[in-house]
Amino acid sequence: MNILVTGGTGTLGRHVVTRLRQSGHRARILSRQPRGHIDAVHGDIRTGEGVARALAGMEVVVHAASATRDPLRLRATDVGGTRRMLELARAAHIRRVVFTSIVGIDGVSYPYYQTKVDAEQVVREGGVPWSILRATQFHDFMELLLRGFSRMPGITAVPFRWQFQPVDADEVARRVVEVALGEPAGLLADFGGPEVRTFKSIAESWLQARKARRRLVDLPLAFNFSRQFAEGRLTSPDHREGVITFEQHLANRYALS
Repeated sequence: MNILVTGGTGTLGRHVVTRLRQSGHRARILSRQPRGHIDAVHGDIRTGEGVARALAGMEVVVHAASATRDPLRLRATDVGGTRRMLELARAAHIRRVVFTSIVGIDGVSYPYYQTKVDAEQVVREGGVPWSILRATQFHDFMELLLRGFSRMPGITAVPFRWQFQPVDADEVARRVVEVALGEPAGLLADFGGPEVRTFKSIAESWLQARKARRRLVDLPLAFNFSRQFAEGRLTSPDHREGVITFEQHLANRYALS
């Protein structure tokens, strides 16, 4: 099967591409930075550049592109770009689209998650048969957050009560591939990691694995989204499809440290 993966060089997308190719399927990448990748098209869903060319000859789209690190481009990419991509997908007679999203976003008043909710609605109304798979936060994202909270010398300050359910990106990719090869199924069951953890315990494990001599301190944040994080709104305790724990992820990543 011929499958286009938008954001195919990202945290999830690269695993999806690898799994598709290992299974004998063609996986074309649409990326703003395709250099060094095979069967890759330079393009940008925000502007529409290269999207029609990337869709040519494809049957399915796995839509994993997102402006996660560029707030100035966020809405234009995730909402406007998704709408533009679906318009072109209809013209290219794409059979179905699989949209990757995040568990709990409709219960958290954080701008990025609200944008993802709007993007999901665009997929629902886009005129291309669809499936939406929501996953909990990736192990890699936990580390990204922790590095952000460790900018002060000698201190890692995190909101202790936040709750997450970290999951391995490759395990999510396996599920995405299953969905892409199947029939459109609407909003699917959540895909969660094996454990619901406080951010304090996640930070403790991270610091220990990295042998970091940093003091861990609580950082209360007086925002609605912070309270919602602490309530576990980004977790899905009834869905623990992932097997690889955060400790296992760390052990693999820092084994040679």
